[in-house]
Amino acid sequence: MQDFTRPSGRLRALPLGARAVYTVFLVFTLVGLALTLSLTHDMVGIDLSRADEYYGGEAAPEEEPEVEGGPALVLPPGGEDLAAFEPMPRRKLLEITHFHLFSMPVYLLILSHIYMLSRARKKSKAAWITAGSIGTLLHIAAPWLVAHGWIGSVITYGTSGLLMLASYSWMTVVPLWEMWRR
Repeated sequence: MQDFTRPSGRLRALPLGARAVYTVFLVFTLVGLALTLSLTHDMVGIDLSRADEYYGGEAAPEEEPEVEGGPALVLPPGGEDLAAFEPMPRRKLLEITHFHLFSMPVYLLILSHIYMLSRARKKSKAAWITAGSIGTLLHIAAPWLVAHGWIGSVITYGTSGLLMLASYSWMTVVPLWEMWRR
């Protein structure tokens, strides 16, 4: 904890081992953020157009047009329903929320601590960490707002994702640049 009471801008001065460990974590952060965008696109669409269907549990699956030719999908007997769209049950939403409540704040804490070691100004640090905190809070709450049909839920979901993407990326890239620049 003494590192956080000393003057900022000490990332470059860290021993090689510490910089390597921080670098691995920060690179995994960038990969995780990219994967999150891909997962978001797969679940609800980048434009969040399928959020109501995914979290609300009321929409019927979209029928795909039949395409002539190409490979055939072979399903086990009675397995026609396996490929159908399944809205998220309440239990799964609870489990995901539970996981996110424990993992996302820890992730934010780690990123914030590394970012606080950078040369960034105190106001900038406070702004980016606040944006990450608000984004994390909203992102944990958003699926519940969508599931309960709250009118601003899709906007909240999108805002939370953008806040997290921007703040987590900034708090990742700045320390990486500072540690390894010449």
